Order: sequence, then structure tokens, then C-alpha cells
Amino acid sequence: MSKTLIIMLLLVFSSHIVAEKIYKWVDDKGQIHYGSQKPANQEAETMKLKKIHKSAPQPNSTQVEAKKNNEAGEGDGQTEKTAAELKADAEAEAAAKAQLAAADKVNKKQQCEVARKNLASLNASTRVMKVNDKGETVRMTDDQRVKAMQTAQQGIKQYCQ
Repeated sequence: MSKTLIIMLLLVFSSHIVAEKIYKWVDDKGQIHYGSQKPANQEAETMKLKKIHKSAPQPNSTQVEAKKNNEAGEGDGQTEKTAAELKADAEAEAAAKAQLAAADKVNKKQQCEVARKNLASLNASTRVMKVNDKGETVRMTDDQRVKAMQTAQQGIKQYCQ
């Protein structure tokens, strides 16, 4: 029984241990990249991201009663967050959202450019070559070319907005 309790406690508190790190780095062309794996041969900055809540939790009746008791000088000594702490949390959340939006915009732009280049390459020639899994250069079949063109067009629709 004690082993089960220990395992359950480890599972509950292990989320802090396995938290994924996000790395940020700038390539030779000056473009900013984000990833979960640290790049080889590159300086990378570890990002500190805060968990973003979609909506503020609504207090239940017990929390409302505890707040009234704290205001009346009663209670178990727990204090509410100060206005400065709440403001700092809101600012950190806004900064994280802005940073994520900027990274998403850069990523979409790059994906758009890749999709357009792929489509242009597929349309430019009747004989399209590709490298297979074995590293050999082979000619694409007509079906493969049509599928690649459809994929490129879907990428353009998705990323070039």
C-alpha cells in the first residue's frame, strides 16, 4: 500500500520534472527559430513560458466565504494575490501571447514561401526529380506530381493568408 501511495505522489508531482523546454535561436540568415530541441552548433536561449489560462476560474462558495473571512480578520492566514501581482501576471500573459503570435506569423510566412516555391518547381518542368528514402534521385510519377501539387496548393491556402 505504501508503494502505491509513493507512486501516486510521484505521478502527481512529476509534471514539473517533465516540463518541455522551448529554445529560441537565430540562424545565419538572421531568422528567428523556436523549437523543442536545442540546435547543434548554435547558441540557443531557453524560453520561460507561463501557462496561459483560457478563462479565469469562477470562485466557488467556499472561496467566497474564505475571502469574506479574510476581510473580516478571520480565516487560516491565506492571503489573496495583490493587485501588483495580478497586474504582473496579466502583463506576463500578454507578453507570452504576443511572443507566440509573432513566432506564429514568422512560421506562417516561411511555410507560405516554401509552398509557393514547391508549386512553382512542380509547374516549371514536366520531369520532376526527387530523392527517395535510399538517397537515390528518381523521377516522380504523374500521380506523385499531382499529389505534390495538391499539397503545395493546400499549403498556400493555409499559410498565405
